[in-house]
Amino acid sequence: MSTLIIYAHPNKKSFNHAILENVMKGLKDANRQFDVIDLYTEKFDPILVIDEEHKRRDLINDPYTAEYRNKIEEADKLILIYPIWWFGVPAILKGFFDRVFVSGFAFKYDGKLPQGLLKNKSAWVIYTLDSPSFYIDWLRRNAEWTVVRDSILKFCGIKKIKRTRLTSLKYSTNEKRQQWLQKIYQMAKNI
Repeated sequence: MSTLIIYAHPNKKSFNHAILENVMKGLKDANRQFDVIDLYTEKFDPILVIDEEHKRRDLINDPYTAEYRNKIEEADKLILIYPIWWFGVPAILKGFFDRVFVSGFAFKYDGKLPQGLLKNKSAWVIYTLDSPSFYIDWLRRNAEWTVVRDSILKFCGIKKIKRTRLTSLKYSTNEKRQQWLQKIYQMAKNI
């Protein structure tokens, strides 16, 4: 059993990076095998090219994304760590979904109906927002969450999905941030 962390934040001094460090520490302390895909450090190219030479149906054979598909295939648990910007995932992570979670690998169509192919996996999604929770829940109706949960992960067959949402980050105290990091460490350790 192994875990794959998919991390999307460009700043190594960010709170998201502290989250990553605490998740890794918790997994290490639990003697859990894991790998990390740091999309910014790896300079992942999020641009999906579709033209005469590059067909959407051939994305499963793209050599650029083969290593990422292999890592996902080998993992039983995915952990996604990212900030919410403009009520969505960072563009680099969206491009990762577009280029890696492709037909024939993450899903296929059985007639007109989609069938998820990543059924044997679970996911833990950890994300941060500067917005307060009441604003997200009431005015935005959790749009930042439903797209990732329903339109990507569940669509691809991942049904067991846990969420850790950290809101009002911009206005949080250092004490509150330390509490969050300790909780995340414990959750990672108890996976």
